[in-house]
Amino acid sequence: MVAGVINIGTENISFDIAQNDQDDIDIIESLDYPLFLGRDTFTTGRISFEKVEILSKKLLGFKRVAEEYGASKLKVVGTTALREAENLDFILDQIETRTGFTIDVLDDYEEKSHIYMELIRNFEKYKKYKRDDILFVYIGTGSMGLATYSKGLIDSSQNIKIGSVKVSEMLRELEENTLHYSNLIREYLNTFYQPIKVWLSNKKIKTFVTCGNEIEFLAGLLGKNEEEVLNIPQEELNELFQNLKSKNATELSREYDISESKANSLLSALAFYRLLLEVSGAENILVFPKVNLSRSLLFQRLLSRKYRRFFNLLEKSTIISSRNIGKRYFYEETHSQTVEKYAMKLFDALEPVHQLGKRHRLLLQVAAILHDIGKYVNIKRHYLHSYNIIKGSEIIGLTSRELDIVSRIAYFHSAQDLEIDDYSSQLENIPDKILITKMLAILRLADALDVAHENKLGDIEINLKGNRLSITTHSPKETLLEEWALKRKDNFFLEVFGILPELLKKV
Repeated sequence: MVAGVINIGTENISFDIAQNDQDDIDIIESLDYPLFLGRDTFTTGRISFEKVEILSKKLLGFKRVAEEYGASKLKVVGTTALREAENLDFILDQIETRTGFTIDVLDDYEEKSHIYMELIRNFEKYKKYKRDDILFVYIGTGSMGLATYSKGLIDSSQNIKIGSVKVSEMLRELEENTLHYSNLIREYLNTFYQPIKVWLSNKKIKTFVTCGNEIEFLAGLLGKNEEEVLNIPQEELNELFQNLKSKNATELSREYDISESKANSLLSALAFYRLLLEVSGAENILVFPKVNLSRSLLFQRLLSRKYRRFFNLLEKSTIISSRNIGKRYFYEETHSQTVEKYAMKLFDALEPVHQLGKRHRLLLQVAAILHDIGKYVNIKRHYLHSYNIIKGSEIIGLTSRELDIVSRIAYFHSAQDLEIDDYSSQLENIPDKILITKMLAILRLADALDVAHENKLGDIEINLKGNRLSITTHSPKETLLEEWALKRKDNFFLEVFGILPELLKKV
């Protein structure tokens, strides 16, 4: 089978065609065209229609190449430059009209998730690092992703909305006024030093793992190339920084025969990597030259069964990451676990009624883990604080849309007498209103079953028959409070599912 991916990036449009080769993919054609869309987006906020016209012509050219190879599965994606363009909707419409392509503009979190899965896929072969805390680093053109990796899973992540090209474009006008442009970039990046240091304070990072064109080029300057993985010791990168810090983009472009734009990106990336080595305390960098977004997407399309294993790892990482966020805000772990357990049992029992999928189950699980996290800020209106904390958090594997769903479920979970009409009016213009409502009804019921935060009901049995949902406990403890809490929340559940829940006690 042959498949192709077109990646509309910040600097280039890249096109890769691959075929499956047993356990991996084999790239059989790779093309790219420099268009520098990021220069438009990061300086004016909009992409010119002159560039849209060029982009459309190149897409049609790539389409013809794909047809020659018989690539029936062709996917077109866009990243930062498209994602942040104010005129995105008009651009997408123009391109679809001219080329027939529907562009999938990836959410920033989604883009990073693909990169992390591909890093894990390549990194897990190296058993010598198995017991270490690892920092995954992806410095994109418009943003930087950081993730800590331990025992085969990602347990926390950060996404910083600044990347190598974005920094270059932001500071471009200052370059001619300074002798040491690299130091200027470093001073700007110091803003992020302390927050990253605090985030990594409970980790002992010896190695960080990364990928990308800039770090590959820098590795080449150190004589490291033509290998599956490149190892750059800290002292070698520091020495390279010292050698390059006094040079500007013009000098670098002449010395290495690259564009000034590329030279600026290299200086920015070098400053990023030096900062991360310093703040993490890592002794070396492992660079995987083959890892990029297009390869991850091609692996997904051509070897979907093998891809599923890494996707499952990412979903496990989502749960671990959620629990770690809970611990950071001193959540009530026992209550969280009880509500999570009940919510999952209710979701599974109600599957014939709610018709939701496995992904929605994961979102409900995250909401159950973090629903009371806002009590760290203040018990009063904790639901609002829960919403803000979740909305502002990085949960690996979840897109911005999914994070919004989880945060809204947490916001409404605690209202005692929630009327469906009032609730509906508050979500009137929310596209995921029905999804949120179904998962919310389940979480509210699960929360009511542990109203005393004592796990009094123990292991419950749930049985759906007709329009009755029987929840049976064998606990000898008094359940009057739980029955009362259930009654206060059962009306909303009845409105959503047309089912009346009841708590039964069998000792």
